[in-house]
Amino acid sequence: MVGLAENLSSTLGLLGTACFMIVVALITSEYAFSHLKSPKKTAVAKVIVGIVLGVLAIFGTLWGMKLANGTVINVRELASMIAGSAAGPVGGTIAGLIGGIHRYAYGGATAVPCALSTILIGVISGIISTRISGKWYLVKAAVAGFLMESMAMAMILVFVPWTQAIHIVETIAFSMIGANTIGFVLWVYLANKLGVIWSKKKKSPVSGSKAMPAGKDYIS
Repeated sequence: MVGLAENLSSTLGLLGTACFMIVVALITSEYAFSHLKSPKKTAVAKVIVGIVLGVLAIFGTLWGMKLANGTVINVRELASMIAGSAAGPVGGTIAGLIGGIHRYAYGGATAVPCALSTILIGVISGIISTRISGKWYLVKAAVAGFLMESMAMAMILVFVPWTQAIHIVETIAFSMIGANTIGFVLWVYLANKLGVIWSKKKKSPVSGSKAMPAGKDYIS
């Protein structure tokens, strides 16, 4: 079992990486969706966001805390969540594939479930992004982040031998679920405030206009 102090320390460390990801994602999304506004160029912008977040997913793995069995405590999947919410299923899938393939190549006891969950989370976050809206959009983001990361933990239990899987999940679940969920909520809040989502740029009646009011229409 991992102590509370150690869990909190790991979570805070991961949140530092998460904040870096969020800043880069905000800058990339703002630039891509502000400068590439036609339908064809919007598709290119989604691909760009997906690639950048995919690279961030790789850094999420490399900057994580590697355990003796090769498991990495990280916020890689946050990059997939951000890509899906920012650029829809296209961006989420691209980021998930980049981060997932790298995670598989990185090896370790959890290589397969972690690679698959990174890809699935990118796809899922893109699909559900239109539902993270309305008055309770931050609550929805928290629930979505928690459930997606919990799914990642469940996949470890499915793909890794049970005794080993239980030990791994006990070690990493608190930090990874906490950091990825908090990071996703922070991303949703800032992205909504700053209006860096592709659909907001598309709907904006004035070129280069600022964000729509928070919680009104996050991704629609």
